[in-house]
Amino acid sequence: MLFKNKCLLALLSITTTYCIAQEPVANNVHLGLITPISTQGRQARDISPSFALHALQGVNYNNKGAAIAGIYTKLYGSNKGVLISGLVNQVNGSNKGVSIAGLYNGAENGLGIQIAGLHNQKQGNGFIQIGGLSNYSSYELLQVAGLANIGKNADVQIAGLINVASSVKGVQIAGLINIADSSDYPIGFLNIIKNGEKQIGVQVYDDASANVVLRTGGRKTYGILGAGAGSELSKTVFQMEAGIGYRIPLSQKLRINAEAVSIAKTDFTFYKHTESLRALLGYKITPAIEVTLGPSINTYKYSDSKLFSNNYIWKYRDDEYSFALTLGATAGVHFNL
Repeated sequence: MLFKNKCLLALLSITTTYCIAQEPVANNVHLGLITPISTQGRQARDISPSFALHALQGVNYNNKGAAIAGIYTKLYGSNKGVLISGLVNQVNGSNKGVSIAGLYNGAENGLGIQIAGLHNQKQGNGFIQIGGLSNYSSYELLQVAGLANIGKNADVQIAGLINVASSVKGVQIAGLINIADSSDYPIGFLNIIKNGEKQIGVQVYDDASANVVLRTGGRKTYGILGAGAGSELSKTVFQMEAGIGYRIPLSQKLRINAEAVSIAKTDFTFYKHTESLRALLGYKITPAIEVTLGPSINTYKYSDSKLFSNNYIWKYRDDEYSFALTLGATAGVHFNL
């Protein structure tokens, strides 16, 4: 009898040990089609596996390793590994790993990386967002979007169309518009910076053309948009310009405005353009009025300058192509808005 009891006790001990050993193995791997049709069933939202693979949709609490789903992955806790889904990843807590989705990534916060074909959303602080269309975050070290970035605070924003933020520590680069309360280095054609500088003025060029020019930007960089009139083929034509500039302070009233612009002329039957690098010495007559004057280097096929006509820095021409670098000059008066 004693021997029989000892055998039962040993068998119970072995069985218990085996079950305890098997439980972590089952919890570390989650396989399935769609929750709850999976190895973890209805308990999936309470378990944190190291690897999860679902044909369509998967649910877990935390992700400690890799979670892959054909359509959608949801975590009720946090992500410290890699999430890859065909359409959507949703993390209710913090995302400290990498989330890659065909359409959308969502998380509460976390210093992780979100990469989505359409949109990345993070309510709190984050690290890097790369979206095919747009990004939103309270704070992000880097936002890259095909269309728009929106954030309260950011170090760097790069967007195909528009960036919006309260405070930017580094650079804003947009195909069209940057908007911020504070941004020293916006790079875009139109920059609406609350603590920045906005000027409108009249600018004349050495080819006897003139533009009304709007300069908008931060403390250092600014965008340039202009429109006016020029002369071509003995008639007056429409002229436009767009570019970026960088301010180099020399004293309280004196500075250099280094600019790179593209200038186009057209009467809507022909089109001509030139690229120009210019260094304009600016002097503040008053805090709101600045006069500028300086030289430029232009990429004309031929010289239109009334001051430097037919004087080329460098010229190349063959039967099919011609190119030249010419000297130019620009002067203007600008008023703060």
